[in-house]
Amino acid sequence: MGKVLSNFLNGYAGAIARSLDDVVVSLANRSGAALPFGVPVAFSADHGGIVRFDPASHTGADFIGVTVRNPSKTPDTYGSNAGSYADKELVDVLVRGKIVVKMAGSGAVPGTKVNILNSTGGFTVAYGDTAIPLNNVHISCAPDGAGMAEIVLNTPNLI
Repeated sequence: MGKVLSNFLNGYAGAIARSLDDVVVSLANRSGAALPFGVPVAFSADHGGIVRFDPASHTGADFIGVTVRNPSKTPDTYGSNAGSYADKELVDVLVRGKIVVKMAGSGAVPGTKVNILNSTGGFTVAYGDTAIPLNNVHISCAPDGAGMAEIVLNTPNLI
């Protein structure tokens, strides 16, 4: 007898959720460390590449996108959802479209604005003094049981 699934997971951090009009660019990792999948990034000081978004030194205007999971770098390859882009490696960055990210906190429903949490640099829907607002990013699919949510970057923020 067949079985009907009523609950699906959104996927792994950094996985492009839908590919209708996504814009992905390749930029060099200039952070001096590995960049995990599904994290927010900003331009490096010299604009020669990207670094992980740092709430202590970046603003919402500095946010340019989210690191994309390379299809060849799956959890099956690295185990337990590990894997990242090495320093100086070219990084695929989603600057417009839908992507899966780890979402901190609760209250994320479709249409809610997405922010970056000051304490961790991760994505959240919390606002106020605890987070940096991102004007062009919203929730498109609520978090699943693993805390993975689908977000949409409405407009590119590359200048």
